[in-house]
Amino acid sequence: MSAATPLVFRPSALQRTLALLLCAGSWLVGARALASLLEQMPILQSVIIQARAVGDDPWRAWLLMTLAIVAVLVAGILLLASILGLVLMEGTQVFVDELGIAVELAYLPRGFAHWLGAGRIPWKQVSTLTRSGPLFVILSEARDSNGGGPPLEPLSPIRFLVVDEIERLVNLILERSPNISFKD
Repeated sequence: MSAATPLVFRPSALQRTLALLLCAGSWLVGARALASLLEQMPILQSVIIQARAVGDDPWRAWLLMTLAIVAVLVAGILLLASILGLVLMEGTQVFVDELGIAVELAYLPRGFAHWLGAGRIPWKQVSTLTRSGPLFVILSEARDSNGGGPPLEPLSPIRFLVVDEIERLVNLILERSPNISFKD
């Protein structure tokens, strides 16, 4: 393998299809939950108005309405997470060459992709391979600069969700990184 022809790892077609189905299913369930909430809101409001008119305390209706709104907000956050997961699955590419390892997150703006884990680390600076939730994380260590000056800052960690042939990629990282250690 030469530096001009890197190995490219990406999620398999099956992994990308499962992510698409998960995202689509989440949207269908979320849309149904939102429609149900909008359908029930006038009923809950009329229960509150009737309870006040009779002189009862409408705390149960308020509790139900609050719980329904909180549930829809949580579902919205989960829907955004499913979209992000789909974008990460579709756009993740891990490049391995003689110089180092690089992660590219296509379909995302450059700054946001860098914040999520896109970047490049030379083999000599790879210090740790770990998992953080569903993500694989590769950390770098600070190395002395040429000429004995102050040490360089460690590079930003690179992260990726999952790729096809993950065992092969992990073995390549272990073989090519002279300074690697593991964290639990």
